[in-house]
Amino acid sequence: MSRVALAAILFAAGCTEPRSAACTEVCKREAECVDVLGKEMPFDEKECIAACVALENDATDNGAKVKRHIDCVHKQTSCEAVLECK
Repeated sequence: MSRVALAAILFAAGCTEPRSAACTEVCKREAECVDVLGKEMPFDEKECIAACVALENDATDNGAKVKRHIDCVHKQTSCEAVLECK
């Protein structure tokens, strides 16, 4: 799933969810990487956090996917690799 589509789904699902430290950290890193690499992709850090938290709280269907994505971002040393995380 593309990062933009994932962010849009996540945003629509959870605008009012409480903040998650893990989601905040990962979305901040992804936003920095989009800026550093000069990507023309639309990326809104606040929307990313809201979407991440909503999916993270949906443990039945999406919690494991969010955990894998967070783990992937944490393991990467380059921005190119961060933006390749699914």
